[in-house]
Amino acid sequence: MRKILMQIAVFAFNRPDLLQRTLTALAANDLADKASVTCFCDGPRREKDEPGTRAVRELAKKAQGFASVEVVERPKNMGCAASIIDGLTEMFRLHERLIVIEDDIVTSPYTLRFLSEGLTRYADNENVFNIAAWTPPHIAQNLPADYPYDVYATPRFNCWGWASWRDRFQDIDWSVKDYQIFKNAPQLRKAFNAGGDDLSLMLDDQMQGKIDAWDIRADYARFKKNMLGINPVRSYALNIGMGSGTHTTTATTYWDSDISLAMEHPRFMEDVSIDARILETYLACYKGQKRSLPVRAINKLSRMLSGKNLIP
Repeated sequence: MRKILMQIAVFAFNRPDLLQRTLTALAANDLADKASVTCFCDGPRREKDEPGTRAVRELAKKAQGFASVEVVERPKNMGCAASIIDGLTEMFRLHERLIVIEDDIVTSPYTLRFLSEGLTRYADNENVFNIAAWTPPHIAQNLPADYPYDVYATPRFNCWGWASWRDRFQDIDWSVKDYQIFKNAPQLRKAFNAGGDDLSLMLDDQMQGKIDAWDIRADYARFKKNMLGINPVRSYALNIGMGSGTHTTTATTYWDSDISLAMEHPRFMEDVSIDARILETYLACYKGQKRSLPVRAINKLSRMLSGKNLIP
């Protein structure tokens, strides 16, 4: 029996072409044979989804290159947010630490090594909420010459390939019971927006039933815990679900990072803190894209259909 070093949750719905590329890239990771994969496959929303959902389940069952593969087949459609929240709850009930990949995330061969090392390094660090595999390409392009690490910290949770621990997630209030307090507290809203001025508005949309997203609720939990996310300077993940999904490992859109540049042995920071220069670049990325009306409209439609932003 292969020794299992890590647990991976993969979430999929009805896009077998994307899932195939996601699983192929994941299996090419140098630690894949030591990973146990649980693939959560949501049920069809309507009849026309059935061929896609069937194909996704068959692909997941045939996945190779891992220590083990388990497929969880949802009998009915739960929706992206509910399926992921339920899957995370179950996986963190069973395991202390977890790596999470959605069906449109292609990974570098070093992604599992990076996330696994981050989980080990920051397990007892009360400032760290999660390790992210993706970063905007603008970070490496504008990195200060004297910056000594290959990771940086931000007051924002990113879900394009990530990892975290049970004690960060097991007590998340997914219903956001204190929303009314937050809604009417300008200082709290401003503080939450330290990771991007879209965050409070996104939480408003969630609580008003305009969207059904899980990641903004996870980010709000991070905010309440006063924790940070660890991000790579050079991305280990690429979202192939944007547009046609035909690009692979090279940058073709504003948000794409070239994962061929991902580092096998990155330098992790010991004392986790925010570098103001990098944060300025990070926030500028979001202001340059997310404030435009077309992008906001695209994201709103995407969240209504899939429970998550198409553009980060």
